[in-house]
This record gives sequence, C-alpha cells and structure tokens, in this order.
Amino acid sequence: MIKYIGKCLLVNAEEGAEGKKILVVGDLHLGYEEVLNESGVFVTREMFKDMIEYLDKVFDKVGKVEYVILLGDVKHDFGRILRQERNDLLMLFKYLEKKLDKVGEIVIVKGNHDKIVEPIANSAGIRVVDYFIFGECCFVHGDKKYEEMYDKNIKIWIMGHGHPAVKVGDRVRVEKYKCFLVGNFKGREVIIVPSFFEYGEGSDPRENDLRMVWNFDYDRFDVKVVGVESDLEVMDFGKLGKLL
Repeated sequence: MIKYIGKCLLVNAEEGAEGKKILVVGDLHLGYEEVLNESGVFVTREMFKDMIEYLDKVFDKVGKVEYVILLGDVKHDFGRILRQERNDLLMLFKYLEKKLDKVGEIVIVKGNHDKIVEPIANSAGIRVVDYFIFGECCFVHGDKKYEEMYDKNIKIWIMGHGHPAVKVGDRVRVEKYKCFLVGNFKGREVIIVPSFFEYGEGSDPRENDLRMVWNFDYDRFDVKVVGVESDLEVMDFGKLGKLL
C-alpha cells in the first residue's frame, strides 16, 4: 500500500472499489533563498531547479498519479507572499498538473508557514485544507490535532512538519541523513515524512524536539533513511532507540 520513493511517499489507496495513487511531498519551504538574501546571506537560487530535477526522477518511477498531497509549509515566509514564493509555487503547480491523471488533483495541507498561501493557490485552482482524508489515510501537517483524525476508520496518519533526520557514523565521522519515522500511536500507524527542502537535512529526534503536537515515543519508531538521489533508495535502519 505504501512505497518510499526517495524523499517522497507513494500511497496506493482504495476508496470503495477504486484504487488511487497518491504522491506525498513533505515541507518545501519555497522562498527560503529570498529570505536569506534579504537578511544579507547570499545564496544562489537553485532550489527550485534542483527540486524539479528530483521530482522528474520520482515521476519516472511512479508514473501519473491521481493526487499530489503537499504536506504543508509549501512557502517559507510567515507574514508575506514573497515574489519568489509566488513564482515558484505557480511554476510548481503547472509542473505537477502535467504529472496528474486526467481527473487528478493537487491538494495543499496547510502548514504553520502557510498562513497566507490561499491567494496563490486560489489563483491556480488548488485546494487548501487543514487535513485530507482518503480511505484509511489522514494527511496532516503535524502541528495541530483535528477531531476527524480519530475516526475509527482512519488507520494511518501521514504528516510532515518535523523534518526528521538521523545522525549515523562513528567517532571519526558522523553524517546526517533525511529519514522517514514510522511507528504506532493509539492503534494507528504514523509516518512522519522528511522535508523535501534541501537547505539542511533536518533534526535528529534524539537531540532536538521535532515540535510535533503529539508525544510520540520515537525510540520505538522505525527509521527509513533516504539514500542517494540517483536511485531514490530508502534503507531500513531499524528502531531509532537501537541506532548507534
């Protein structure tokens, strides 16, 4: 039902008698480069180009999908709509629309950075929601709880927000890698998706608070490390609590 495709997640979900392919993309933080440049830190604006190249590889592997779920924090700046955010989002929507099946849809699950994302999304006919339920799956950002998530028919929570990553290495060298965290909470499977954002790998839950609204026992969660970009490999590293 669920496949790990690099930093993305492919969900083969059923609602009634119909199967649907849902591609899940974690926190994008488009506009981050413009925020840095405004603060006096110069970085080249290559993030969007790199993101599209990565998505090309993902779609080469998964083909057309019925839904693309953007798991929140699609834009970076809290209080404004930056020019880069608007331009990048509109280009992203056009790109994703070409990868959808004929009746497909792009859905933004609103994150804490997306307080004013609606004007951009509405101009492109993109739906913005607090959560999205399809079949047994509930897609949320991860910073807020919703009563509907606890419906008895919901078996899987899929969320972003935490930017999970793990440090792996020895006394000589330690590397940090983006990862999925997969565990159970109150009878439901929980999957925390890594950020798609490239400027920084994320936070290791053994060292930093992931700022999720639930008190998950991360030591009992499985770690699925995102490997090299070329083959979109995801490797199972076992339980976080047993990871050296």
